[in-house]
Amino acid sequence: MRPVIDANVLMHGRRNYNFRKASTVPQVIDELESSDSRLKADTLDLDVRRPSEDSMEQVEDKADEIFAKVSKADKALLALALDSGEKLITDDKDLQNLASHLDISFEAFLGSEIDEQLEWRKVCSNCGEEVSSPPCPRCGSGQVRRKLDQCS
Repeated sequence: MRPVIDANVLMHGRRNYNFRKASTVPQVIDELESSDSRLKADTLDLDVRRPSEDSMEQVEDKADEIFAKVSKADKALLALALDSGEKLITDDKDLQNLASHLDISFEAFLGSEIDEQLEWRKVCSNCGEEVSSPPCPRCGSGQVRRKLDQCS
């Protein structure tokens, strides 16, 4: 087992991992600011690599489809999990949600896991009309927000 791990595992872990080997992406290593979290990374057999372009595209497409709020590092982690077929370990709920939509198995590290999938849509902040991008075709406003669309 070589799970794909998020930065929070290394930042908040207490070296009591139930795995010895793990994978992650270069962006996660860049997020490790404290010497303690870098030391934790050094205690693991950590495979740091970039995901394939095909998997990145698949993750980007799904993130755009459900209007997910995830970072580039998050997208790279999911793409790496797609490439490897391994479980993602993270406490980030938005990341878990996108993993769920991509049928990537995941588990929480310190917190709890999500128990439902969420999707959003873009709506005009002024009139509430659904929009694909500003300006709003109904009222002309340039302000768009996310609105919860579906729970499953």
